[in-house]
Formats: sequence, C-alpha cells, structure tokens
Amino acid sequence: MGKGPAGRQRTRKGRAALAALAVGALLALGMAAVPASAAEGSCAGGVTVRLPRPQDQRFYVQCGGGIATVVACPTGQVYAPGTQLCEAPELVRPAVATVTTAGPAKLNGLLFGVRNLSTTVRIADAPAGLDGVPVTFTTVGGRTLCTAVTDQFGAARCDTPARLTIPLDELLRGYRATYAGIGGIYLSSSATAPIALL
Repeated sequence: MGKGPAGRQRTRKGRAALAALAVGALLALGMAAVPASAAEGSCAGGVTVRLPRPQDQRFYVQCGGGIATVVACPTGQVYAPGTQLCEAPELVRPAVATVTTAGPAKLNGLLFGVRNLSTTVRIADAPAGLDGVPVTFTTVGGRTLCTAVTDQFGAARCDTPARLTIPLDELLRGYRATYAGIGGIYLSSSATAPIALL
C-alpha cells in the first residue's frame, strides 16, 4: 500500500533531520571534510596549515592536500590563531595594539656618530609603557643604527657606534624606531624622527 502525500513529506523531513544530525555529529567529532570558503581562508595548493573558523571559535580548519577539514577543539576550549592551538577561552584574545613615538637625534659627524636616538613604546589607548621590550633603531632606508630595551616607563635610548659608514644624506633623512611586537600578544609599531647636525 503506497504512502499518501502527507506520509511522503514526513519521510523527507525525517531524512533531512537525520542528515543534519549526522553532519552535526561529524563536525563535533572533527571529521567533516568541507570545501574551504573565503571566510576560512584558502587551502589551495596543497598547503598544510591550520586556519581560524571565524563563525565559531570552537572549531578550526585543517588544510591538507587542498582539502579543508573542520576540526573541533576539545570541549570548553576555543581556537587561538596566534598559537594555532586550542586553549581556554580566557587565554584567547586579539593582539593588543601598541604605539611607538620617537624624539629628535643629533649627528656629530660620521666620525662620532648619532646621539640620543630615543623612543617610547606603550599600549594603545593606555598611558602605561611597555617595559623590557626590544627596540631597533634604523635609518629610514632600513640600515640598523643600534638596538635598546625599554625601561619600566617604556622608554629606550641608544647612540650609534663611532665612525659610521652610512652616507650622510641617508642619516639626515631621519631614523625609525621599531618595536616588533610579540606574536598574538602585542602588535608591532614604529615611529620616525629627524636627525639634525650638531
């Protein structure tokens, strides 16, 4: 005896519900292979990498052989893009922006070098300086002049060695102070300032 239209509709709804449950179970077990979407990044080219899944941090996307597999973090954990690991939610936060400022320096001729290269590194939107972080001082063109570590107020200062081999016109274009940041914790920042002849 055949099923009527109402019976066939109930059967279709039942199959759809079972399919949805199966997909949900596979996702929860971290076993569902899905095509990579724009939001999940690209798995093209056969790269092996973990990508965040912005719509739900309880999962991440494992790329391998051009296939994107949605993997579930252990219960109670979320994916941290900075470390590419599943961690406790309170440990996962976006990297904090930093602000670097720089002050004018003095050039005492190529023989004696540049004096008083200075900077302050702080957390954006906060007065507190970042202490104990390395800063690199370079010409605007990218040649290293010296390096220093910030003090308890976030300030750092250094002088170049004597007898510089950097052309005078490059030095007179100024310098750049750069804080490289700490992956997943603090973002990098930099600032430029002039170098004037004594």
